Amino acid sequence: MAIFNIVKELHRIIRGAIGTTIMVAVSPTYLLIHTTWRLISLPLPWKYFYKGDDFLWGSYQKVIIFFFEHTTGAEIFISGDIPKEKENVILICNHQCTMDWIVTDVLSIRQNMVGNLRYVFKDSIKYMPLYGYVFGVHGGVFVRRDGLYNERNMKKVLNGLIQSEVDMYFVIFPEGTRFSEKREKLLQKSQAYAIENDLRPLNQVLTPRIKAFHCAITSMRKYVDAVYDATIIYDEKDRPKTASVRPSAPNMWRFLVSSSPQIYIRFDRIVMDKIPCSSQKTTMSWLHSRFERKNSLLCRHFSIEELKEEEDCIAGVVTKYRRQIDDGEDLRDGTLSTLSITHTLPSAFFYITATAALWCHSMGRKIYVGALLGGSIATVTYAKAFF
Repeated sequence: MAIFNIVKELHRIIRGAIGTTIMVAVSPTYLLIHTTWRLISLPLPWKYFYKGDDFLWGSYQKVIIFFFEHTTGAEIFISGDIPKEKENVILICNHQCTMDWIVTDVLSIRQNMVGNLRYVFKDSIKYMPLYGYVFGVHGGVFVRRDGLYNERNMKKVLNGLIQSEVDMYFVIFPEGTRFSEKREKLLQKSQAYAIENDLRPLNQVLTPRIKAFHCAITSMRKYVDAVYDATIIYDEKDRPKTASVRPSAPNMWRFLVSSSPQIYIRFDRIVMDKIPCSSQKTTMSWLHSRFERKNSLLCRHFSIEELKEEEDCIAGVVTKYRRQIDDGEDLRDGTLSTLSITHTLPSAFFYITATAALWCHSMGRKIYVGALLGGSIATVTYAKAFF
């Protein structure tokens, strides 16, 4: 039995290492193809560049989904109905770990919109070699978390996308940073911010920040059809179910080597007309109510009590709010959602084959290394200058 467990552990580590290596190794190949398309499309209006860019972005994201969903055997349970038809949307999610970015892939591919994903990123992401450049050119918005939020820049990017008539699946993590029960000072600051704004402090999510979300819904109110609200919960099938204990959310590596990963998602669609946007304060109240619901769903899933007594003190903040878990929805009652491997395998095969073909010839190896090294320098320089 001990030998069997060791073999299983080695298998998971090897599986994760191979997946990680391939996902990183094909990125210079993607950059070469992407750069070629950008050069070809220079004489064309931007909307034609975005058509090809969306196709290429979607093809690479399918490689990511292949390894994170199909090779891990992850079970994905979804409560709520994802529309079958494409539409322009803003997606808001709770933020716990780097895996949250993968979950947006998982959701969007089920609506055939994985190539249309665009994000609000923290500013430092743009300095990631290769990736930061692609994120920015694809229509991503980079914002700073130190109070120097640039609304003019965000509106400029969004207006450019609207004028180019792109299909929009715009992702925002309103908490601004990742929640973790271990980050007590961050939780304390978040709850203090809620109290200062007459909002109920939360203990399983951070108080959402309003600026980027308010800018997005006011700039794209006539362009997007709805806001999607996704609550994400990570678990493992063989995890001991200890009451009142929420396990730490997995990073990408931990998920790849998990033995029985599970993702529970509550999906809601809210039409734009139902979202108040006359002021940041009214929008904040609406957005906070959505995160109160997320907080309740997380508490219920892990059997954690919400703040309920005047004397409750979480992370050093004394609250005066009364609320308890009710017998409402449990995300474990969601429907198991399976994705056919035919959605992801062709892209994985193409990028692996194309990368291998480059390495089979001396000139190809030089081109690949040039894209990796020279491309890293060029993309970081471009991002610093233009994003």
